[in-house]
Amino acid sequence: MSDVAPWIARLAARSRDVRGEAVGWARYLKPPRRDRVAIVTDTSAALPDEVYKLPTGSELFTIPIPVMIGDQIYNEDDEILHQDLAIALAAGTPLRTSRPSPGQFSATYKHVAEQGYGRILSIHLSSKLSGTADAARIAAANSPVPVTVLDSYNAGMSLGYAVLDVLQRTRLGLSTQFLADLATRQADAGQTVFTVPNLDALRKGGRIPALTGLLGQLLQVRPVMHLNNGAIELLDRPRSEAKALAAITEIASTATPPVRLSVQGYGDLDSARELAQDLEEYSSMPVPVVRLPAVLAAHLGLGALGVSMSPDLDYARYGNT
Repeated sequence: MSDVAPWIARLAARSRDVRGEAVGWARYLKPPRRDRVAIVTDTSAALPDEVYKLPTGSELFTIPIPVMIGDQIYNEDDEILHQDLAIALAAGTPLRTSRPSPGQFSATYKHVAEQGYGRILSIHLSSKLSGTADAARIAAANSPVPVTVLDSYNAGMSLGYAVLDVLQRTRLGLSTQFLADLATRQADAGQTVFTVPNLDALRKGGRIPALTGLLGQLLQVRPVMHLNNGAIELLDRPRSEAKALAAITEIASTATPPVRLSVQGYGDLDSARELAQDLEEYSSMPVPVVRLPAVLAAHLGLGALGVSMSPDLDYARYGNT
């Protein structure tokens, strides 16, 4: 489930513009790999496969966050994962997610170092939703090259755009601290708003402790929720999907421009496409429609639909190129 071709084309053009601006800095245009920063993230960033085919895609390394369906463990790249996950969500089969092990991070950091990179910036899912960043920090302590670990306090494409903004700049000779500060600012400014058909999956996953006392009042509504400082909070409680999507559209359409919007969903591609079309005029770039990664879909359920809003860092300089 993804409609990303126009967005990828614009993203590729932006990447060329950002790198092209450094033509005058001959020694920084393409520094030796040992002087460049590799970016590590996790599958919660919702970045589609096409991102890895971009010129800078080779500098992005992604840690899979495992999902357990019954007794079977899956990673995001397992071919049958999303088929099995959709069936499990529909049937109410028990689902669990867990953080990647520190060993997975250690193996990735070692692989990155063996590729010749001298530094790593590791940007991850909110610590209020997962222990992924903690596992990264444990592994970073014994990495063969220096690793800076960031807790994004975000998820989905709000995290993904923060990753992309630094990825575009990895070949410019910038310091790890500069890139880390940039990623932090972009992740902090990113907003994530979503609706779910019901709260069953979130309740079972223990991701909404702040709403426990309200569950009885939310049985007959289509809740609109958001991430606030990395935690899930209730925004509104409309009584229909149409009203929930109208509320999300209102929030996204009034975000401070220039802003990049993206739609993420699971199990309802038609509604996701319609929402993206409604938001196109408010976004500084084409609005991609991406499938929620399994680690998020497992907790949000079938029919989950949301929008990420991220400030367009480069719009003033490059506009709609």
